[in-house]
Amino acid sequence: MSLLKFLTRRVLHAVPMMFGLATLVFFVSRLLPGDPSSLYVSPGIPPGVAEQLRSQFGLDRSLWDQYLAWLFSTLRGELGFSFAHGAPVKAVLLQVFPNTLLLGGTAFLLECVLAFVLAALAVRFAGSWFDRALSNMTLVVYSLPSFWLGILFLSLFSFSLKIFPSSQMHSVGVEQLDGLATFGDLLKHLALPALAVAVPGTAAIARYLRTSMTETMRQDYVAAAIGMGLSKGKVFRSCILPNSLGPVVSVLGVEIGVLLTGVLVTETLFAWPGMGRFAVMAIFTRDYPMILGCTLSGGALVMAANILADFIRAWIDPRIRLT
Repeated sequence: MSLLKFLTRRVLHAVPMMFGLATLVFFVSRLLPGDPSSLYVSPGIPPGVAEQLRSQFGLDRSLWDQYLAWLFSTLRGELGFSFAHGAPVKAVLLQVFPNTLLLGGTAFLLECVLAFVLAALAVRFAGSWFDRALSNMTLVVYSLPSFWLGILFLSLFSFSLKIFPSSQMHSVGVEQLDGLATFGDLLKHLALPALAVAVPGTAAIARYLRTSMTETMRQDYVAAAIGMGLSKGKVFRSCILPNSLGPVVSVLGVEIGVLLTGVLVTETLFAWPGMGRFAVMAIFTRDYPMILGCTLSGGALVMAANILADFIRAWIDPRIRLT
């Protein structure tokens, strides 16, 4: 099977999954207690105003009519109108999504770099006390939730040592600084939330990569390369590393979904103005269109990451195209 057919099949499989996700979230969000219109009017407002607001939001229609109207609107590329922000959901998401992408992308880059370093060290000192300690440490760290790590980092580095800021994306008055100072201020605000998201994923990827490298080192072609007199560094770069990355690529695709979940909680904890924080706010304000818009955007991102991971692995190992 060609790569194009393989990619097309993966994309076609993702379409019904997105449809199922959208349908499930639509009806589950309607199970939230309370009427969204009651959150935007005071108790003293006449009932007629509340009914007018319900009609404006489209909440006076049957649930089935609301679902069909939202579905057809989504198929046209429109995600509805946010109750809380008074603006199209698409416009709000386009404004905050780059912030989420910055946080998630930085965390993912940290995960990959740190996991590679830790796995390489573990393989280099295989069987030693360092390898055993690293294996046990990564198992413990992986079990820690990102929000707990975020609270720990805030307590230690923000409130006790006062090294990093505790919230937001920029400091007050940052617009008065020059470009380099503004970038430095952004990095200081980005450091703690990115680490809080990246640390658990680093532990998981490092353990998986170490196992993959260890299994590759036991292959006959590695022994043959060493027997031919190639240096350990040459064998590692030419034989061990390329053949160990294939299985790990699929794990990286899955890790995107786990990372997105961590970003959602971490953005709320650090008041980072991203899609995750807006999704949590939308749940509390019963902003149905925003809930659905954030869910669909996150779901599409996760599926795209998994499709890309499958494509890369199929490109590396043609045998994957037959599955």
